[in-house]
Amino acid sequence: MKKLIIDVAGMHCKSCELLLERSIQDIKNVEKVQASQSRGTVEVSYDANKPDEEAITSIIEESGYTLGKEVKLSWFHSNPRKYIETLLIALFLYIIYMVAKMSGFSFGGFGDFTSPTLGVAFLIGVTAGVSSCMALVGGLILGVSSKWNEEHIQASKWHRFEPHLYFNIGRIVGFGILGGLLGLFGSFISLSSFTIGVLTIATGLIMLLLGINLSDLSPRLSRISITLPKFLSAGVANNGGVSKHITALGSGALTFFLPCGFTLAMQAYAITTGSFITGALTMMAFALGTAPGLLGVGGLTSFLSGTFAKRFFKFTGVLVLLLAIFNISNGYTLMNLGGSSQIVPSTGVVSSEVQEIRMTESDGGYAPNVFHIKPNMKTRWIINATNPYSCASQLTAPSIGITKQLEQGENIIEFISPASGIIKFSCSMGMYTGKMIVDSIESDTQTSLTPTQATIVSDIPTETSYSCH
Repeated sequence: MKKLIIDVAGMHCKSCELLLERSIQDIKNVEKVQASQSRGTVEVSYDANKPDEEAITSIIEESGYTLGKEVKLSWFHSNPRKYIETLLIALFLYIIYMVAKMSGFSFGGFGDFTSPTLGVAFLIGVTAGVSSCMALVGGLILGVSSKWNEEHIQASKWHRFEPHLYFNIGRIVGFGILGGLLGLFGSFISLSSFTIGVLTIATGLIMLLLGINLSDLSPRLSRISITLPKFLSAGVANNGGVSKHITALGSGALTFFLPCGFTLAMQAYAITTGSFITGALTMMAFALGTAPGLLGVGGLTSFLSGTFAKRFFKFTGVLVLLLAIFNISNGYTLMNLGGSSQIVPSTGVVSSEVQEIRMTESDGGYAPNVFHIKPNMKTRWIINATNPYSCASQLTAPSIGITKQLEQGENIIEFISPASGIIKFSCSMGMYTGKMIVDSIESDTQTSLTPTQATIVSDIPTETSYSCH
């Protein structure tokens, strides 16, 4: 079999490869087509009769690509204006954030829900759609949708809105199926804080590439595209129908695994149902509640065009970059919760006294969030949860083996304090953190400026067991 190799510039993802392969495959005498973004070539295989090369090059050019070798792009722009614009946008977003924070706006959620019925699950979803979880799901769809519309700027408004609709359909259906599996299999699908941290960092890195692409900070990095593997896309790719949005559908479903406190709260409840139907309906109601917020953010990009569209893409690119840094930082926090505390286990000589610390959970985090405790002592950690379905409601302290979904009112966690070290704790996203500093017996005399001290409350029998309540 003979081959015709044509240099093509302008391919930037697997979809470009599939588009060219499908189009050229229909030309007479063509047996096989292999497009390669990385090599910048289209390889056409044929038998005895050579296909019409002019027809092939015509299809390539009509598809928006250029004949010839790809020009090697630089890492950075020579024009400093692009970076000045980026810094100004980042400064503007920071000012907006600080004004909102000083005005009392909570980025961790709001509302006081006490029972996760389907109606409440929907309302919690509505809350999540406008909360800090937008840093994960919202930031991701914002980057993807903006990039889609940047590439389809001449399409109709409805056509440019389609990816957002399919993303949310995939999210609702995926949450239903996976929520049902949680109801059936429960604890088999639980994730450690380290795993969640890795997942959060991976999400942040994807968003980082999207942000660089949209803000046009690096010509070379802007050519990197995150897509489904080609062997998965090829079977469903065609020129129309739902399958052209298979990536949006799949991405929406896979957001089930993104570490949002609201999502984990609903997942924890789905596990306790022990029912496929109840677990599925609960997670579908939650995902349906997030749809208005996600459609509102993503849908904005469907009604933009011209110069304003380019400016908006630049603005959203910087926003996605900031959210990416936020997620990477939180992921690093989660990965290091259990490994960097330098805990020295209890000596085995445990005092009969109980030390008690009290903390309040709200949609703004934990207060107080730094404690001094004594070593080798039975410790009672009393947490008053004022918003049990906020981002801070999923509490984890890996170094002492504690992960707990906080319930409305007082939650009691009991454990034996280690001989020394720092016990770090955090919400599921790594956004809200705190620590317990284990003081040596000799360091009882603390200054008045030290964090909250544990209170010795009583003598109790030594056989008392300690766990989460």
